Amino acid sequence: MSLISEWIGLPWYMLLPLVLLLGWVAQELSRSVATSIGLLDLPNPRKIHLQPVPLSGGPGLFVPLLLGYLVWLAAGSPGQAMGAALSLGLAFTLIFTTGLVDDLRGLSARRRLVIQATAGLLLWAGGFRLDAIAFGGWTLQLGLFSLPLTLLWFMGFMNTSNLMDGMDGLSGGMNLLALLALGTFGLFTGSGVGALAMFAAGLVVPYLVCNLRGRGKVFLGDSGSLSLGLTVGTFALAMARQPGAALSWAPLAFALAAYVVGILDVLTSIVRRRRQGVSPFRPDRQHFHHRLLRAGLGHGWTLASLHGLSGLAVFAVALPFYGAPIALIHFIVPASILVATGVRLLRVLPAHKPQVIPIPTVRLAPSLVNSMEDAVPLGSFAPEAAEKLTASGKP
Repeated sequence: MSLISEWIGLPWYMLLPLVLLLGWVAQELSRSVATSIGLLDLPNPRKIHLQPVPLSGGPGLFVPLLLGYLVWLAAGSPGQAMGAALSLGLAFTLIFTTGLVDDLRGLSARRRLVIQATAGLLLWAGGFRLDAIAFGGWTLQLGLFSLPLTLLWFMGFMNTSNLMDGMDGLSGGMNLLALLALGTFGLFTGSGVGALAMFAAGLVVPYLVCNLRGRGKVFLGDSGSLSLGLTVGTFALAMARQPGAALSWAPLAFALAAYVVGILDVLTSIVRRRRQGVSPFRPDRQHFHHRLLRAGLGHGWTLASLHGLSGLAVFAVALPFYGAPIALIHFIVPASILVATGVRLLRVLPAHKPQVIPIPTVRLAPSLVNSMEDAVPLGSFAPEAAEKLTASGKP
């Protein structure tokens, strides 16, 4: 954050608490507004939560992130032309608005894809594109494949972030890991985009606190998950084109590594739904986190295991770039989490068996029984009625 802190006149260690405070205030204000206008995620059989939850995480991220982007431009970000700034602002606003409309009224999958492709086209026209990728001493020129691969890049990140938003802390944690990886890379290479990535990561932290707490919980919503996916994809491309970047493949690899669990989940979901003859966008409860929860792992350990796998993937990218000492830090934390999760899973799985509840039969008084057909099994009552019958001793 050195570039922004110099422009504002504050050292980075004073700027970081301000970013966290800005994110917290934005989340609280956004939650109040969402509750008052009815922007709520209602429970249904496919979802885990049981109470209506405000979909205010996206608006709470969009406003301060857009403000930070404008400050970054005013601070004199190197190599940023007005056309690129305009295309990024338009694409970001378009995706956020689309997600907000989808949260309020719902949009078809086809419309969402068309709008996402439009946003990707805007960014491609503004210079955020995959046209040539350098690997050491040689360069891969994409030529005519530049536009379709760029659209696939942006749409892939947006939809992966959106589809992973099925459990508290999952999509937000995945995007936080990606932003921290990109921000660390930017600080090492002197890229101005790294400061903006760290700023965005600082805004995600208050959201995660609000998302994981018991009371006053908020969700990202489509506006937040799509916007964060677009942010990560755009920052990675912008950072790869910075003149100070020693290895242009590194930002792209860091972003993909942080998203690796989500990407695998999306691909397996598409294959599974195609085999079932249903739309790839049809929701179900067969994602990785659903299966781990059904295995009895629990919410916290499920999050730890999935983010731990992504952390190991980030380590694999960091090792050749940073070297062993720093990359070792990227390895120890996720490896420890995965070992602890494995131990926990081994403990819970043997004890996690379906519970078989015997269904007793209600015996009626002889004077009330006209035939054997009058005997009614207790299981045919609603659970609440059955409990009352058992407690009262009445037939």
